[in-house]
Amino acid sequence: MTGGSVEDNQAPPGTQAIGRALSVLKLLADADGELPAARIAASLGLSSGTANRVVRALQAGGLVTHNPRTDSFYLGTGTILLGQAAQRGFGLDRALPVLEQLGAETEESVNLTVRDGTESVVMLRVQSTLPLRFEQHTGARFPLYATASGKAILAYSPDAEHYVASLPDELPPLTERTLSTPKQLADQLAQVRRRGYSLDEEENVAGVRCVGAPVLDSDQRAQAALVLQVPTVRMPPARVRELGGLVITAAKEIAQFVPIDRFMSR
Repeated sequence: MTGGSVEDNQAPPGTQAIGRALSVLKLLADADGELPAARIAASLGLSSGTANRVVRALQAGGLVTHNPRTDSFYLGTGTILLGQAAQRGFGLDRALPVLEQLGAETEESVNLTVRDGTESVVMLRVQSTLPLRFEQHTGARFPLYATASGKAILAYSPDAEHYVASLPDELPPLTERTLSTPKQLADQLAQVRRRGYSLDEEENVAGVRCVGAPVLDSDQRAQAALVLQVPTVRMPPARVRELGGLVITAAKEIAQFVPIDRFMSR
């Protein structure tokens, strides 16, 4: 979260402080390292006094830690415990062995992603051990239209037609191979429904091809996807079909114990 003011005089009584605290936590989560209180205040449009009160309250709750040497703040150990509890609640601790098995079998990087509005977000990742690999981190976000995860989810989403219709006539390119029109995306979603897996042909990152499969709920809807990320040099056409079958099988296994309804957009 960057920029913007969280000063809101129209907020119902008692909610403004909560909103400010959440904004600080999101800002620190996105930061690469520590942030001084002055930077937090400026980024969120808060007065210095308000910013200090919020971070000190979060510090008292163990969610933020103060570095006295730099007079800066970063996420505290309390957020680690919350994150671990959330992972258990979402079944990610049970999904991890499936990702590890798929990674060991293919020697490629594996992501479990979820939809957040118009973006695909990496929730769980197993990195390839091969020297040539695509480095990524949990929490990374990408447009749905340019990723195998996004296409896998959209193909089995009830609002897919609305999403496609809301896109501009020319899609913003991320690489030279990003889909350029909503019609191209609609055609690919139909292909995903026919074969069961999606493809990203260097559309999000040059030199990386991805194969994804939806993690479906009991109504055959998707809010999550399992994706293999492979350097293009290791992904000939014959291997695409092989990996497609493997990722479909693994996604079905995850669907048995991950409560997909918890990932549904709020």
